[in-house]
Amino acid sequence: MISGCAISYLKNSSNVSGAKKSYNKILVVAKAKDKLSRIKFEDQVVADFALQGIKAFSSMEVIRTENFDKEVTEKDLEQMRLKLVEDGYDGVIITNLVNVNNYTDVVSGGTNTAIVGTRYGRFGRYYRSYPVTYWEPDQVQTGVEYTLESCLYDITINPEDNLQWVGRFQVKDPSSLVKAIEKYSKELTEALVLESIAQ
Repeated sequence: MISGCAISYLKNSSNVSGAKKSYNKILVVAKAKDKLSRIKFEDQVVADFALQGIKAFSSMEVIRTENFDKEVTEKDLEQMRLKLVEDGYDGVIITNLVNVNNYTDVVSGGTNTAIVGTRYGRFGRYYRSYPVTYWEPDQVQTGVEYTLESCLYDITINPEDNLQWVGRFQVKDPSSLVKAIEKYSKELTEALVLESIAQ
């Protein structure tokens, strides 16, 4: 979970259900490797949803597990779903790290023009400027790219087919965990409200 500049993290998304729906209570789940990242991410998404009038809650008080890699049976999942519905939840958003890759980008060079001033003349001073064009070489940039996926589920309907929305995000070379989480959360919540969640 993870900052880049002005480039959008959200690369593509799909409203799988084809409809927008309002939710009474959404559970936000971040499958992070460490507890701090999970807390920061879930709390940020909850706060961003609140700004849009949507009730969302961090999963930290509901799913206390420290390790999401633990095998969970279908029976366990169904019991969890029923308990969540019983507690008033009707939506769940799960964010998961899909892949980590090293990347190499070639940034094309180009031309730049500088204005150079000169002084010349016979009787006194006379100034003029003229343009000088120069080439900049290509640059190779390397780094780490994180691919994450966020999915919204309607847990009140058929458990076999309750995926409502999915978004794929890519984050290159995050320099600040907090800033990256803020940007990701903002893009996630705005896309969900635009495409899948009715206010």
